[in-house]
Order: sequence, then structure tokens, then C-alpha cells
Amino acid sequence: MSNDQERDLVARAARGDARAFRALIATHHSTAYAVVRAILGPRRFDDVDDVMQLVYLKTYQGLAGFRGESKFSTWLYQIARREALDVVSKRTLESTSIDDVVIPARASDLPDTTLGESDMKQWIERAMGELDESYRTAIELRYMAEKSYEEIADLMRLPVGTVKTYVHRGKLELKRIMSRPAWREHKGAVS
Repeated sequence: MSNDQERDLVARAARGDARAFRALIATHHSTAYAVVRAILGPRRFDDVDDVMQLVYLKTYQGLAGFRGESKFSTWLYQIARREALDVVSKRTLESTSIDDVVIPARASDLPDTTLGESDMKQWIERAMGELDESYRTAIELRYMAEKSYEEIADLMRLPVGTVKTYVHRGKLELKRIMSRPAWREHKGAVS
């Protein structure tokens, strides 16, 4: 979508055109979703849809005040980031129940020592949850939202080189996390 087309959609949506707003959201959903998901981490994936509803509500309510000094995608990214961080800060104050603590079994204790695809996804999500927020966000935008380094740099308001560093370091950190003895032990025969 060109900048002119996007500006037109923003102007129409600000005047109450629901179709224009839906088109904007459809265009930028993957970016906002990736940011919210990255910030909430795997323990809060149930909250992603709730936060996305808040993001879209705040976006719609704030359209009249959007001055166009930045791209719409950058503005939406900031709203998504702020809402997700707000949820995280509120939830951090809650205590964790002993019933919520998960102790992974050793591979030798599992009836089937090979992890299925859903199990592997869970372990990757858990490892992603251990990453620094900026690394996790850059990786989510790169691989989940399929954004270019330039687009991520624009969204995160960082130089392209910094984004590349975040993605690279995030991948190295994931590799380190996933190569821990406990990880390898539970991973079983999947290699």
C-alpha cells in the first residue's frame, strides 16, 4: 500500500468510515499482533486477543488525533507496545500459584521420547519467553510478521544495524537457551 493510499484510508477512518478502518487494521494486523505477542511472552498468549481488542479500540479512538508525522504502522506499533506493556506491568504484581508451576519431565520419563510438533512449539515459545524484550520483538516482527529489517527499524525507531544485531543476538540467545542440558534432556530424540 502506498503512503498516499494509507493517508487516504486514515483520513476516511478518522471520519468514521468503518471499511477504511478495517482495511488499515487488516494491512497492519500482523505487525501489531507480533509486538503484543512478543511482549506478553508465552505465558500470556491467552491475553493476546484481549490486548489486540484494546489496541484496535485505542487506535480507533485516537484516529482523530493522528497527525501523520509518522507512518500509521509506527503509530499502531507504539499503541500495541504500550497496551501490552501495561498488561505485563499489571500482571507482574499478581503472585503465581503453586499450581501454575510446571516442572518438565525428563525425556527418559516420557512414554514417547520424541516431541511432537505442538510440544516443540511449546518449548520454542518457552525459550522465546526468556529472551530480552527487544530481541523477542525483533524476532517476532522478522519471522512472525515477516517484516524486512528496514520495516522493523522504522517500527521500533532504531537503526537497521541495531535491528539486525537484535535479531542475530536473539537467535544466538535462543540457541544457548535451547542447548541447556535440561532442554536437551527434555527435547528427547528430536534433532
